[in-house]
Parts: sequence; structure tokens; C-alpha cells
Amino acid sequence: MPAAGRRRLRHTAIGRHGALPAHQPTRTGRPGTWSTSELAFRVCPEPAEVGFAYLDVAVRQRRESLDRSGSGEIAATMIEAAKRLAETMAEKAAPRVSDAHHRVPHGIRYGLDRTTRSDEQSAAELYRLGSAGHADRGTGRDRFEISEEEARNLYRQVRDLLPDAAGNMNRVNTVHTSAGRAVVRRGLDQPVVTMVKKWMPENAAIAYARSCGVRTPRILYSGTDPSTGRRFTIMQYVPGETRAFNDPEMMNWLPDLLDQVQLISSRPLPAGMNLDTPAWQQQMIRHADDDYRSLPPERRSRLDRLGIGPLSDYVRPDVSRSAEPTVFAHNDLFPSNLRLDNQGKLWILDWEVAGPGDPLYNAQFFLQRMGSEVDDATRAQATDMWLDRITPANSAVDTGAILSTYRSMEDWRGMVICSERMPREVSADPDRFDFWVDWYDSVLSRNPEFWPDIPKSEVRAILRGWVPDNET
Repeated sequence: MPAAGRRRLRHTAIGRHGALPAHQPTRTGRPGTWSTSELAFRVCPEPAEVGFAYLDVAVRQRRESLDRSGSGEIAATMIEAAKRLAETMAEKAAPRVSDAHHRVPHGIRYGLDRTTRSDEQSAAELYRLGSAGHADRGTGRDRFEISEEEARNLYRQVRDLLPDAAGNMNRVNTVHTSAGRAVVRRGLDQPVVTMVKKWMPENAAIAYARSCGVRTPRILYSGTDPSTGRRFTIMQYVPGETRAFNDPEMMNWLPDLLDQVQLISSRPLPAGMNLDTPAWQQQMIRHADDDYRSLPPERRSRLDRLGIGPLSDYVRPDVSRSAEPTVFAHNDLFPSNLRLDNQGKLWILDWEVAGPGDPLYNAQFFLQRMGSEVDDATRAQATDMWLDRITPANSAVDTGAILSTYRSMEDWRGMVICSERMPREVSADPDRFDFWVDWYDSVLSRNPEFWPDIPKSEVRAILRGWVPDNET
């Protein structure tokens, strides 16, 4: 199919009650007979109106929380006013704007929904965590291990330096403090849109993980630089080595990792975060869709030429797992976030997207990111170890089908994220172009139920158009 004429293949909209009419075609043209054992997540997303119900509850909860502190009247009034504004926009805009613009009021409603629920969850969690959590909000400076003055001086020393290391969201520099060697972490000027939902403040997630017995660095200070308004955190430095993809020693430290994953998944979720698996999946998909729709038009145009649309075009929450609880999870486990200290003990880093999670999602996230050079026997052994130690509450779940669908979700996320990275890399080094052609071709080819079968020569032609001035 020529690139210019290709239309993205989409799931047929599913009715309010979640049933796929038998006469409707699937993506492959066959009647709609998907089952959860064949392809997971094939049910109707919650109606948009549910966002208002969530918002009503969140507003009430937020008002009660603030009232208890004696400062709730003004804040609750502002939230109520914002809610009424969103409702008015939705009501008055519908007859006069296109479907594309009609999404704006829903986006506002969902943004308020996420904000109020996130604040309430964070407040409840920080209250439960006690002093370790409240330090994140700056309410007890004496609880930090280094002073505010020392912390700000350290931040000023490194804020204009090139980072010693950087990820999708943060950059870090090592420093020496009165509490020992540490790292200063601060956000990137232009963080990568990761398509993954943030559930709670990272410092609160770290405090919770440490309370579960997980090895993760202590927070020595967290605050804001008054001259720039930028948030920064100073954390304990862990001497050792960050793990690499294709690590030949992986099977030696994997049991230690699984021990720690079991520690956090066996404890109750922080207050306000109890979701069943379909509700969690819905929030993950919805957040990914929001991030996709916020991409610059140029990037969305690139993806459209490959037939890649929002995540909800391909996956839906799996209602067969209703009432199956989520667990507290890291949600970003892969080698770069793992560090083996000088005593051979494994530490887990970077808790930015920690919160509720499906144990199978975390398993697949790790297994998919072990590295492309891991041999099949090692990959199978690692998979068996995960599934033996970390199992869903419902023993009837088809783990193979769900792992496959989560892999496809991560493939979607990777292709979307790399639509920005690939042109930048190839502009700097044209020899990288063939690598990216091979990578996109392999990802598209292993997901035939989601994306059109595009010949490699056509993938090459499409990607060539991504690079400025045809530098390939």
C-alpha cells in the first residue's frame, strides 16, 4: 500500500456495555471474535461522562482534606469554578466546533480530574509515611540530612555543568556533602515525553519503597532553587556499577531483584491508589493517548505515515480481570535503573513512575529490556523466574497473552518516543540510519495484528523523510 494512501487500521468502536458486535470486522477482516486469551484489553473504554463523576468525588475529597487544615474554602471554591467552566465549555462548544476541537473540554475535565486525585493521593500517602514523606514537601527541614544552605550551594555548583549522567527526565551530577558522597538530580530543560503516567511524587515513592525494605538511595535534601525556581533533589550516592543491557551477570543478580519486587508488591498500596487491573490499564492508556495528542504536529505526521495512532486504537482494558488488585510497583524496571554495589547487592533507582501496577506489566517491561543479545535460553529462564515469583491474583489469567500485549504496548511507546530521537541521531551521525530502519522494521513486523505489513523498502523511504534535508 503506498504511504500516501495508507489509512491507519483502527478498532471498531465498542458499545457502552463492552460487547463487540459479531458482524463487525476485526483489524484482520475477520468477524469480531477476539477473546482475552488471544488478545488482551478488548473492551469498551469508560464513557467520557465518568470523568465528571471522578471529579465530583475528587472535589469533595479535596475540600474535606483542605478543610481539616483550615485552608480549604478558597481552594475548593477555585476547583468548583474550574469544574463549572469545563462543563460550560463542553455544553456550549459542542454544536459549533469540530470533533477534534471538541476534545479540548474533555481534556480540561481530565486534567482537573488527574490534578485533584493526584493531590489527594499524595497528601494521603505523605500523611501515612510520616516524617520521611513530609520532608518531600519541605515542611520539616530539620528532617533532611543536609541543610538548606548546603544543598543550595551544591546545586549552584553543578547547575551549569554538563551532567555526569542523564535519562529521559533528569540529569545528575555527583557531589561531596557533609553526609557523604551524593548526586544532585534536576529535571531536563526539555524532558522526553515518555507516555507513562506519574502516580505520586517520586520522593514519596522512594520513602514508601524504603519502608518496604527495598534498597534505594536515601533522600538527603529536596527543594527549589530560589534563583531559577527549579526543583532539585540530592540523594545518596551508591558506589558500584549500573547494569547494562545484555548483562552476562544478569542471572546472578536477578533473584535479588525479584526479592525486592516481592517486598513492595506484597505490601498494601499507598492510600488512595487502590485500583483493580482494568481501571489501572484504563488510566495508563488514557495518559498515553493524552501524551500522543500533545505531540507536535510534525511528529504525529511522521507516525501517521507508519500507520501509528493513539494507543487506544490498539489496546483496551481487560474486564475479565475486574476486581483483580494492582500492587505497588516500580513501573520502569530495566538495567539502567539498577545498580550493583561494591558488596554485590542490587539497588533500584529512579522511582518517578512508581505507583499501582500489574505484576505482569513490570515483568514484561523488564524482560523486553534485558537486551537484544540475550540468548533464547537465558530469556526463557528469566521469564520462568519472574512468573514463578511474581504472579497475578487470578490464577486463570493467560499470562502469555497478556505479556504479549504489554510487549506491543511497549513497542508502540518505543516507536512514538523514537520519532523524535531517530531524526536527531541520524542528523548527527548519518551512519545510524540503517540501524533505525532495521529497528522500526523489526518492531512493526512482530506486531502484525496492530500495524499494517509495510515492506522494509517502504519503511526505509518513510524514515528517510523524517530526517531534515535528507541527510541520509
